[in-house]
Amino acid sequence: MRSSIDVHNHLLADDVVHELSQLPGPLRDLAAAPGVLGLPAVAVGRPTLLADDGGAVVALAPADAAVDITCVAELLGREGLSPVPPDRAPGLTGYLLAFVPPVALECPTVLVVDEQVAAQDVVYAAAGEPGVILKVRGADLVKATSAVVARITRQES
Repeated sequence: MRSSIDVHNHLLADDVVHELSQLPGPLRDLAAAPGVLGLPAVAVGRPTLLADDGGAVVALAPADAAVDITCVAELLGREGLSPVPPDRAPGLTGYLLAFVPPVALECPTVLVVDEQVAAQDVVYAAAGEPGVILKVRGADLVKATSAVVARITRQES
């Protein structure tokens, strides 16, 4: 299983300025991170892991928003994308599903970042393990990963 050290080393190799911070306790889901860290939800990119025969896609959306999977599939021209079950995530990515980081995955991965998250000066994201969070400039994350930036969240009614 991979860890935050793999995330750190990957970003160092790409000369991406970042921080890994210990959280006051483990989080089961990044949806709770804004409250724990005192941040707006748009500053925390919560991962949604999708896959098809072409590989994996990590979609980062605001912590309080749901990813529109159909939108991501259409955006990438990959109509077969579907959510990865929790038991399959470690074998595919090297990480537990809730803590899949935006970089350093074991499989080829496309990163899609919601435009609200990408617009943040600083983005907080999963770092590969429950008690650690990644802090990186939004523009640096997008550039280093060649991320696709688009509106990928469902409109709340």
